[in-house]
Amino acid sequence: TFSPALLAEADYLMENPIEDVDVENRRDLSHLNSYAIDDASTKEIDDALSVEGPLEDGNYRLWVHIADPSRHIALDSPLDVEARKRTSSLYLPTGVVPMFPLTIAAGPLSLQEGKIACALSIGVILHADGGLDDQSPPIITPSYVNTTRLTYEQVDELLDPNATPQEDITAQTISELRYLDYASNQRLQWRKDGGSLDGISDYNLPDMDINAQPSLEAPDGWDISITARTRHTASRIVTEHMLLANEALALFGQKHAIPMPYRSQSVRAVSQEDIDAVPVGPARSWFAIRTTFGTTISGNVLPHEGLGLDAYVQATSPVRRYGDLALHHQVKAFLRGEDLPFPKEEEEVDDDEPTVAVVGTVKKNKESEIIRMSQEGGKFVNRLGRNAEDYWLTEYLKRFHSQNAENPVKAIVLSADVRDRDEYQYQSKILLPDLGAIQMVKSKSRQLEIGAEIPLSVNSFGEFLL
Repeated sequence: TFSPALLAEADYLMENPIEDVDVENRRDLSHLNSYAIDDASTKEIDDALSVEGPLEDGNYRLWVHIADPSRHIALDSPLDVEARKRTSSLYLPTGVVPMFPLTIAAGPLSLQEGKIACALSIGVILHADGGLDDQSPPIITPSYVNTTRLTYEQVDELLDPNATPQEDITAQTISELRYLDYASNQRLQWRKDGGSLDGISDYNLPDMDINAQPSLEAPDGWDISITARTRHTASRIVTEHMLLANEALALFGQKHAIPMPYRSQSVRAVSQEDIDAVPVGPARSWFAIRTTFGTTISGNVLPHEGLGLDAYVQATSPVRRYGDLALHHQVKAFLRGEDLPFPKEEEEVDDDEPTVAVVGTVKKNKESEIIRMSQEGGKFVNRLGRNAEDYWLTEYLKRFHSQNAENPVKAIVLSADVRDRDEYQYQSKILLPDLGAIQMVKSKSRQLEIGAEIPLSVNSFGEFLL
């Protein structure tokens, strides 16, 4: 919840918006069809996609429009300070704890359908191989856009040549969605060629969708449902274009020496023989994930090998993640030619330490505050989210046992490790495909076969029994 003062501040800003400091630089892109593709239940609309073209040279420009909350929320204002404390919106099975009051987050901070909204837009022309066209640098600009909302299911249906045409959808919309689909396939193949995990396995492990709501009819007052979140063609379209926008912004920051929280990741080299030894499907995707080391956030531009990108930042969810919002402030200040709000800092050091010479003193470079915020931000929130999911999954499995004691749960073995010094020598990761959950199963005597589909019983504590 938010304090009455912050709620009042949000209401005031909705009626009395602050001055738009980027008004002179805003590019009017409201003539383009901009598609905000998301779940029907989503309230904070962060992004939309457009296709511009054909251009004079015959190419098409892809546009990724990102909501521009920095247009309405000034740095160090009361709402900004609160958002920085929260670090991100918190998504729990029982509901959402937003980073901003929902009235303004789902209002002017979002790309509202049918309204001219402020955005930060990234325009990109792709090379034939799916990479960024060296002859046509990305365009980074504040903008005006006018969005149309589509659900993942709607987009999948529109891309299906056998589906019945929808009366309110134009031929131009279908053509543009097909181009976005084509471009996302090009980008995915380009990332595979660059060594991404998708090159090891293109099977998408499902996500778990948990909903827990108070219910007078439930025995303990809570109604719990868990499903595996469906992966759509539209999901790939959105994912690939968000990665594209984040890559373009990272390369822009590298070119202009803008302090940014660059994200990098190393991947352990594996042979094709090792890959082929793992069954195709969920187990091979889990094998690919296990080749990765942790993500590093720093001021250095290093490859994100897991994604197959030479440079990468996160900037596409500024209504939900404060680090993304801070990066918007950073980029837009550079575009205006102003001092950066998060410059590379310096501090005085002893003469015998490695230094950077500065007239009149001896200093060394420190990481910009924007990098420290991204390094620290979200850790606590993510941990809360994981703990809540674990709790409600256990509660769900307890109920499953009481109602289906004789029926086993279907599971797929993702990995099978031997722990010689552990009481439970055999430890396996399993996927519950109907729930989208990945769990650990331990055994003192039985080693499971990777890739095998097995039945598991659940006891009254919500624990699995082999």
